[in-house]
Amino acid sequence: MDEAAVARLVPGLGLALPRVPHRGRVGEVRATSAGSSLELHDFRAYQPGDDLRQVDWNAVARTGELILRIRQDEVSPRVEVVLDGSRSMALSPRKAACAREVALLTAEVAARQGLSPTLMVAGTRPERAQGNACRAALHAAEFDARDDLSASLGRLPPLRPCGLRVVVSDFLFEADLPALCSRLSRGASGVFLAQVLDAEDLDPSGGEGARLVDAESGAALEELLTEDVLAAYSRRFAEHQRGLRAAAMRARGTLVTAPASESLAALVAGPLRPLFIAGGGA
Repeated sequence: MDEAAVARLVPGLGLALPRVPHRGRVGEVRATSAGSSLELHDFRAYQPGDDLRQVDWNAVARTGELILRIRQDEVSPRVEVVLDGSRSMALSPRKAACAREVALLTAEVAARQGLSPTLMVAGTRPERAQGNACRAALHAAEFDARDDLSASLGRLPPLRPCGLRVVVSDFLFEADLPALCSRLSRGASGVFLAQVLDAEDLDPSGGEGARLVDAESGAALEELLTEDVLAAYSRRFAEHQRGLRAAAMRARGTLVTAPASESLAALVAGPLRPLFIAGGGA
């Protein structure tokens, strides 16, 4: 993990905080959980698991949709970073480093914006850290889980209401993608799926005797990486990406894909630009 690269980028960046309808206007979200404070802050669409007592029935009558009243919480707005701790995230040293860098940059930019960052590592032993402890937790994080993020989420503490949730994973696993994205977005006013992919994820090289291997279990598949197998992989990968992007959009989230071969600065200036805004204030 290149901490110097992270440190160079933090001062010039801000996080793209979610913006939701506010009495017909667009307003920036400062806090997102439905608290008991008397100050009405904002409105958003109802999500499964929300407190029905916070439904604005007048808005329901006007729009025909379930609309939730959001009241200003009495705690600091939160940013939650979820890091996939599965073995596939360490397919190469650069992929593991890139995932850590994206998670650390998110946490440190959030702290600079006056937000309260929380890091959750979904590994064999789930870890949770807050504030300045996020850096040490990322150093200690081991990509050792033999199952994928969809399964390891069940070992994490419950995801809490937050203003922004950033999920760092390769998302290369079989799952009910709409259900997964709905789960990851629950309780968050905005969610980014930060997909970190190694060169071999994007374009397997093959070679004599090469086989497809399940990165989580280590089991070799039966098929040799022939040209036909590689072509089929490319088709399945493209189909998976389309499904993941559509599922993210349905959950009011955004998918950003970061090739691990690129430097962190290049990623921030390119594919991660929707998440990190240049010129963010302190």
